[in-house]
Order: sequence, then C-alpha cells, then structure tokens
Amino acid sequence: MATAGTIGKTNNPDIDGLLSGYKWVGTITYSFPDSPSDYSKPYGGGSSEPTISGFASAPNQIQAAINYAIGLILSYTNADIQYAGTNGADIMVAQSPAANPTAYAYYPGNYASGGDVWFGTQYNFSLAKLGNYYFTTALHELGHAFGLKHSQEAGGPANVAVPSAHDDSEYTVMSYRSYVGGSTTSGYTNEAYGYSQTYMANDILALQTMYGADYTTQSGSTVYTWNPTTGQEFINGVGQLAPGGGAGGSANRIYETLWDGGGVDTYDLSNYTTNLSINLNPGASSVFSSVQLAYLGDGHYASGNVYNAYLYGGDARSYIDNANGGSGNDTIIGNQIGNLLHGGIGNDTLFGGAGDDRLYGDAGVDTLTGGAGADQFIFSGPTSGADSILDFQAGQDQLVLSMSGFGLATAGTLASAGVTFLTGSNPSSPTPTLIYDPLNSDVYWDSDGSNANARTLLGHVVVNAGGDTNLGVLNGWNHAASGDFNGDGTADILWQNPSSGANYLWLMTDNQPVQSGSLGTVLGWEVLASADLNGDGTSDLVWHNQARGENFVWLMQGGQPYQSFYGGLIPGWQLTSSTDLTGDNVDDLLWRNASTGENVLWVMRDGQPSNSYSLGTLPGWNLLTSGDFNGDGTADLVWHNPSTETNFLWLMKSGQPYQSYYAGNIPGWKAAAVGDFNRDGTDDILWQSTNGGQAYMWLMSNGQPAQTFDIAMLAGATILGAGDHNGDGGKDILSRDSASSVVHILDVTAVLSPNLHASDWVVV
Repeated sequence: MATAGTIGKTNNPDIDGLLSGYKWVGTITYSFPDSPSDYSKPYGGGSSEPTISGFASAPNQIQAAINYAIGLILSYTNADIQYAGTNGADIMVAQSPAANPTAYAYYPGNYASGGDVWFGTQYNFSLAKLGNYYFTTALHELGHAFGLKHSQEAGGPANVAVPSAHDDSEYTVMSYRSYVGGSTTSGYTNEAYGYSQTYMANDILALQTMYGADYTTQSGSTVYTWNPTTGQEFINGVGQLAPGGGAGGSANRIYETLWDGGGVDTYDLSNYTTNLSINLNPGASSVFSSVQLAYLGDGHYASGNVYNAYLYGGDARSYIDNANGGSGNDTIIGNQIGNLLHGGIGNDTLFGGAGDDRLYGDAGVDTLTGGAGADQFIFSGPTSGADSILDFQAGQDQLVLSMSGFGLATAGTLASAGVTFLTGSNPSSPTPTLIYDPLNSDVYWDSDGSNANARTLLGHVVVNAGGDTNLGVLNGWNHAASGDFNGDGTADILWQNPSSGANYLWLMTDNQPVQSGSLGTVLGWEVLASADLNGDGTSDLVWHNQARGENFVWLMQGGQPYQSFYGGLIPGWQLTSSTDLTGDNVDDLLWRNASTGENVLWVMRDGQPSNSYSLGTLPGWNLLTSGDFNGDGTADLVWHNPSTETNFLWLMKSGQPYQSYYAGNIPGWKAAAVGDFNRDGTDDILWQSTNGGQAYMWLMSNGQPAQTFDIAMLAGATILGAGDHNGDGGKDILSRDSASSVVHILDVTAVLSPNLHASDWVVV
C-alpha cells in the first residue's frame, strides 16, 4: 500500500496547472470492490455515503477502461502499480448513485476515501468504448486519483490554471473544455467518438513530474501504424484497442498522444492515400486524414490525429526518429535528432530540421530541406522523379545514389562505383555519368555516358548560403542606409524611426553592432542614398525633404556628420543611382525626371557636383539598379521597361554608355541588392520575387550573368540591402523576416559557389 505525499510547484504552468499538490509514494494498489464491506469504516465519503446507498461494482466496460488507463500510466511513468482484485486498495473503483450525475474521484490522501473513484448511475457507463465520453471519463477520474486536478481551475502548489492555449481536450483529459475557448459549464460538445483516447501531452508531463518518466516503454525498434478505415493503432504489427470497438464509420477517429521511451521509432503511414502532414517534434501533432479528425463541436476540429508527448527534462530518448509517407502529397517535418524521412509516392515536402537527417523523396517530384546538421539526400533511382533540394551545404551534406536503384555494383564513392562526375560538360567516356549544370543548379544522370540516350533530370540542388546572424527585432525602425560611415572598411547600418524622425547608427564589426549612437532627429527628411561623395573612403548621406523637394548632403567622418551642403531644390526629379559612373573613385548622383524620362548625371567632387550633363531621355524606362558588372572600376546601369518587363544593361565608361546588352525578361522580380557577393571584383545582382518569396542570385561576369542560383534562406524575408558588415571583402545581405520582424545578416561569401563536386556524392 502507498501513502500520500505532496509535490511542489515547477514554475511551468503547463505542469503546475494540473498538479493538485498530492501524489502517491510507494506501491500503489487499485481494485474493483464487489461489496461495501471492502471499504474502511468510517468511510467519510462526503455529504452522501457512496458505500451504502445503491453501491454496485463498476461496470465491466468501465473496469476495462480503468485497466487501459492504468496501462497508459505505467507506460508513461515509473509508478509501481499493482492490481488488488476486489479487495481494499489505495484506489478503489466502484459505482453509486451518490456520484450522480456523472462521476467523481478523490486526490491521493491518507484517509479512507483518498484516491477512490466513483461512477454515478445516471449515465449508462456500460457503453464505454475507446473514444467516447464514458471511456474518457474513466481516464479523467483516474487522473484525479493519481493527483491531477482540473486544468481550467486555479489551485495546487502554484495556484494556477493551465494556460488557455492548452486548456482543452487536445492537451489534457482533465479539462472541461472540448476546444480552446470552449465553455466549462454547458458540457462537452465533442461528437460521440470525438473524445481523447489517451492521456494527452500535458497530462503525461504532469504525471511524469510526480512519478518519473519511463524510458523502457517501447525502447526497442518500434513501428507505429494506423488503419485508415477503423482508426486502430498497430505497434510492430500488433493491434491495440480500437476506437469504438473497431466499428469504423464515425467511430474511426484517431485522437491520441504517443509516448515512446527510446529506441528507433517510426511512424509508418505508407498505407494512407491522403495528403499527410507528419510532424515529429515534441508537442506537435500530425494529420493523417481529415475524415479521422475528432469533431470537438461548434465548428472546431482537433488539430491532429496523433500528438507527440513532450520531452521530460529535455531527455532526447523519447523523440520519434523516423516517418514514412503514403501515396498522397505529404509534408513531413523532422525534429532535433537525426531523422530518416521517406516521402513515398506523391509530390512530397520534407524538412529534416536539426540533426544529421536522411531524406528520401522517393517517387514523385519532391522538395527536400535538410536543415541544420550533416544531411543526406537520397535519390532512389533515375525514374523516381526530379526532386528539389533547397539547402545543400557543400562539404557537409551529401547527395546519395541508391546502388540498387541506379544499377550500380559497388557502394562507396562515385569513383569506386564506376560513376563519372562532370560539371557543365557532356560525357566523353562510356560509363554511368552524373552531370551538374552550374548555371541552373540541375543534376542529370546519363546511364551509359554515350549521349545516345536522353539524360534524365535527377533534381535541382540549391547550395545554401553561409552564416546567418540574428540581430533581433527592431519594431518601429526602418532601414535607412548601409555604408562605411567611420572608414574602417566595414559597412555600418543607419536606422530611422519614421514617426519621430530619430536616427540611430550601428557601427558594425563581424556582423555585430559594436557601437551605436544617435544621429539626431530630422523629422520630415528621408535618406535618399549612402555614397562616398568626396572620395575619402567614408560613406556620406544624401537627405531629401519630400514636402519641399529639398536635398542636403552630409559628409561623414568617424560615424558623425562633419560638414553639410545644400543640394538644391529639384522638384519632380528622383535620385536613381549613387555609384561611381565616371571611374574616378568618387560616387556620382544620377537624377531622373519622372515626367519626361530625362536623366541627368551629377559628377561629384568634395561632396558637391563639379559637372552635370544629360544622359538622354528614356520615356517608358526606369533605372532598376546600378553596379560594376564587368569589373572595370566603373558602375554600370540596368534599365527596366515596366510595360514589357524587359531589362537592358548599359556598360559605362567616363560617365557615358559605350555598350548595351539585353538583360532578360523576368516579370514578377525586382533587383533587391547589388554587391560583389563572391569577391571576384565584379558586382552581382540579388533578385527577389515581388511577392516577398524566392530570392535568386546572378553572379556577373563581363556584364552578363555567369551563374545563377536560389538562396533558400531568404524565402519569406524582406531584403533591405547589402554591405560588407563583417569586413571580409564580400557583401553580406541585410534582411528582415516578414513574419517575426527579426533582422538578419547573411554572410553569403562563406559558401557561395554553387558548384558541386564528386566528393559531395556517395553510393549506398
């Protein structure tokens, strides 16, 4: 027999909101009494004596539900629980009208009724089946008997409720709410078989807090599968208790939380034809079939079929390791450890997450993202579909050919398997050949290297950019300019508050602000450009007052303005470029008349125009961007026609165009930043789709894009500009996450070359 003890708060409201403060210590016994005489006297059962008036043994179906719940608690915790038959025990489960209308239970206590569970007679509890109200009531009441309180109520050692976002049947069977925000007084609104089938994630964590976590549960290699028709779960092929007794139909719901203590574990959904959403992270949920989602009432459905238990104390043993998709278009998300993810048939999307992951797209056109860690991307065969790999890290990740799928006799390196690897050229020897196209980042397979058969596209491989630095959230501040404002060879960042007109300068070193200070308040003025207008190696600022059309130039030194010039009143003209268009190592200013299309160049010296002249009138064309795209020391101009979406490049010399090139037709894209990103002495162009999605790099040579590739890490971000923020001689990308407003600096010079090598491939 056990004794009742106490437990203190954890300062985690997800746990504390379920702790009554009482738990059992020692071997816990439970029983199903068949006589009032099995109870101690005096019993002290409250205002009505349940052991006398109308006493009855618990219905067989409730006894089965209690045994099932005891089995769950044993699998979650280190509690020592023993069955005492029909005799006296710490937890005694029976039936009495004194418990009407539903049921109640006592917390662990060193008194006669402590831990006992009573079911009323007003409801027909003999109808209890997995997934219905009667069955889940057994889990709820037994939770009280082990020390869990109602989640929606304060009390317990911390006197708190479970946070509202987790106070519903998706996270705990101890809540009176069917769904988040639901009523606690009008009764549950779940459909007949829409109730939790196990203790849920918060319950499990609270029980483990009281009784420890059991890591021997399914500690070997375990495969979990589910039946799409009945919802029944199978563990290593052994059927578990089926929802609704396996009747199927509206009883086929899957609504459970899974705890696995260790070993190599797999969610195998290969028998599903739906579009699966599988997430292996602790506390996350997976959707196998919308038809099998529990309806919680009032238009609310459960967010998943199977929920993963939380980690206990951060112990990684309970992670789910692997997942297999079905024949639909599935999304599979890994966790912090190394996962093995199979997409199966269909066009799947796989995310490895942290850890050294192995991603199989399998059949279909799949999208694979390894995430952090040394990941492997496995090509099953040349006809399995062309996959896109969005974050390949050269020298760390590996691309893998299946030996059997490609008909190779030897595993290991490409060379040992007899495979030739070529970059940007045609096969010249009669051997199986991999061909990498660096311009488009595509990989092809030629089975015999003879060029007689059409090569097969294996996939599109996006080489990831280099290091990413998180600079935090800067709400209310706009990026005004980047430039070397103190002449130390590193680009700094100027922020402006549009509401107050305040300006704040970050002096940067190694992608971090090492000094910051105010540049004063200039309400109503905006920075048009940052450029070296006097040739001293320090960036200066061009200010513009939109209301009056006035311009001012600040010459900078040591991160502060030391001289200013009035830049004139030129209404109707826009500054379109602030680069060195004359090749004299001083940046110039190019102005455009929005009405007439005329372009006038100011040749700058000592912060003021020393000469000015027209570059002609180009109605219908806008200046898209400028930079030194052929490496001759003079900035060139890219023009854009918004009607035709056509781009043209002017190569400049001594302030005049001397050659022009057609620069493509790319509707829906904008030039987001320009700079020498690969440190070859030539500026490159970073494009971003106008919907804020994909980012694309053009590495330029002789005025033409020599190589192009995606930068997946910038998807969903707003690109603010480019500058050498770490002083390594290459431009870094400054961006702000559109969802979180977090500002990032991306060092793209670390791993910029998109070339793959034979060493990046293995054969297994």
